[in-house]
Formats: sequence, structure tokens, C-alpha cells
Amino acid sequence: MKQNLFSKWNDNQTNQYAILGMSGLGKTFISLQLKKLKTWKHYSVDYEIGKILFTENNKSFLDGFSIDNLSNLSVFLGKPGNKKKGGITFTEYVERQRLHKEAEIVATLNSCKVVNSISYENFICDTSGSICEIVDPNNPNDKILNAISKNFLIICLEANKDFYETLIQRFKLSPKPMFYREEFLIELWNDYLQSVNKDETKVDPDDFILYGYKALVARRKKLFEEIGEKWGIRINFNDIKKLKTGPDFVEIVRSKLKEKEVK
Repeated sequence: MKQNLFSKWNDNQTNQYAILGMSGLGKTFISLQLKKLKTWKHYSVDYEIGKILFTENNKSFLDGFSIDNLSNLSVFLGKPGNKKKGGITFTEYVERQRLHKEAEIVATLNSCKVVNSISYENFICDTSGSICEIVDPNNPNDKILNAISKNFLIICLEANKDFYETLIQRFKLSPKPMFYREEFLIELWNDYLQSVNKDETKVDPDDFILYGYKALVARRKKLFEEIGEKWGIRINFNDIKKLKTGPDFVEIVRSKLKEKEVK
């Protein structure tokens, strides 16, 4: 992100934020705090992904799906492995991953259209936890990151090492399907099959999902750090925990912007 863009957001009285980070780091909490103010427009990328995936096809997943209940996104993705344990074939799993990727790209870019359709002074784009899988933070010409950074201040949430271990322990209690970059997923799947020495039809779906999540946490931590450093600002979860109101978050953002300008 170019230095003059930081000046733009520091000097601008409008607050247009794109919040990035892994699930569990406070994206939804921040969004809810800001929505309480009634002066903020909230755009949920996950909700928009579901609308794209389920409106024309897979309509059964619309039942119960709402901005406050996004669980059907995970149900749609599914888990590869033994069908008797709720698994699907790996081929079907990869196809659903591709559909999710296509929908996430569209939903993310649409946020830029929405923020420009009406003059919103305060707008928060609550991105999907998998946005880091559809961008390349090291490519200055990345289409998605360029579009977002021109319309929003990119804010990456992160945490200390111990907290990521906490995320893994939480995940063990209720493993849920995740989205992966395809090359990474295929390599992960092949490594897993080799490590357990099983045919894919015998794989315990939850066991693979947990195996994949551990690798995904390490991967995404690095990717979000790179995005925050090169395209926006980084805010630690310890700062998020101190928040009591939406304006508190705005103050933290302003403070981080000033730090970034000094560097």
C-alpha cells in the first residue's frame, strides 16, 4: 500500500474499513459494535458468498441462512472422507471449494461497488476469514487487494502465538469445513493420506479437517501479517479485547495510522 493512501485515511473524516483476519480474532465483534451506532453500513462478505452460492443453485441451503446464521456455508463445503461418517468424495469437495472461491471473489469485489453506490461516511466490510487464500500480498498488481485498498483502509487482526493455539483447541471441540487454496489443499490431502495410510473412502472426515486446520492456521497467520504490513495496518487481539464501544475501535485505528505514517 502506498504511503499517500495512509495519509488519505488519516486525514479523511470518513471511516471505510475492510476488516481481515482469521475467524475468532474479533471481526464480527467489531462489526456488531459499530452497527450499534446506527451510522455504520455493514457488509458481510460471508453472507454475500452464501447468497451467490445458494440463490441460483443449491437453494436448499437458503433454509435458515441469514446474516446472523452463516453455518450453511460450512455445511455446503462439506468434509472429504467416509460417507458413513458424513463425508463426501474428495473430487466433490474440490469442486465445492472452486465454487466458493468464485463466489468469494465476486462478493469481495462487490463491496467496492456498494461503498461507492451511496456516499457512506462510515462503512465496514467484514471480509471472509479465507480472503488471504484468494489474494497474493506480494503481488503489487493483485486485483482484489488493489480494489479493496482503493476503497477501504485494510485492517488485519492478529494475535500472539498462544492465542492461535487456543483457536486450534476450540476447533477440536467442533471441527468445521474450511476453504483452502486448491494447490495447498491437494498437497495437504495427499500428505494426510500417506500419513494415515488409508484409502480416501476410509478417512474420518473430522480427523482430516482438524489435520488441515492446524496447517491452515500457520499458513494464514503468515499471509495476514504480510497483507497488513504491505497493504494496510495491523491490530493485535489484545487491543480488541479492551474495546467497549465502536468509537473505541476508531480511535485505535487512528492511532495505528499515525504509527504507520511515522515509519
